[in-house]
Amino acid sequence: MPEGDESYYTNSAEHPQDRYEDYVVNDLIGDVEARFPVADEPGKRAIIGISMGGFGAVKLVLRHPELFVFAGGLSSAIDVPSRSFSIHRIGPWRHHASIFGPLGSATRRENDPFLLARSANPAKTPYFFLTCGDQEGLLPANRSFAKLLQERGFKYEFHVVSGGHHWHEWNAQLEAMFHSLWQHLATEH
Repeated sequence: MPEGDESYYTNSAEHPQDRYEDYVVNDLIGDVEARFPVADEPGKRAIIGISMGGFGAVKLVLRHPELFVFAGGLSSAIDVPSRSFSIHRIGPWRHHASIFGPLGSATRRENDPFLLARSANPAKTPYFFLTCGDQEGLLPANRSFAKLLQERGFKYEFHVVSGGHHWHEWNAQLEAMFHSLWQHLATEH
C-alpha cells in the first residue's frame, strides 16, 4: 500500500505540493510498471484500501475508471468530503478542510464519492468490493453509498460484517475480497 500521509489520496486544496492523487495515478502506476513484471494494462489493475485508503480507492476509480478494473474498500471513510463541522471533532475537520477546501467548494465536489457516483457512467466504471463492520460509525455512510451504487446500476458487492474499525475485521475480509478480485480480473480478458 502506498503511503498516504492522511491525504485521502487527494490533491490538497491548501497545500499545492501535496498531490497524492497525481502520485497514485501517474507516478506510482508508472513506477510499478517500470520496476516489476506486472501487466501494464488497465484490465489487469486493481486498487484496494482500508478506511482512508478505502475512500481513496473508491474515489480514484470513480475519477479515473479507465485505469482500473476493480476497487476494494474495507471500512471506507466514504463521507469525509461531505462531513459538516463539529466542535467535538475540530481537529479532523480542520485537517479535512485543508485537503478538500471549505464546504461547498469545487474541490469537495470533485472528490466526493457520492457526487462522483451520481455522474459516473456505471457501464464504464470498474467493479466495487465494499465491506463495513456492523459496529462502525462509518456503516450508515457505507450503506448509503451501496444503495446509490445499486440505484444507479453499478457492478458491486457490499458486505456488512461483524466487528468494528480494526485489523481483526479487515484481515477476515481479505480472502473474500481477493476471491472477488481474481474473478473480475479473469472476466475482463
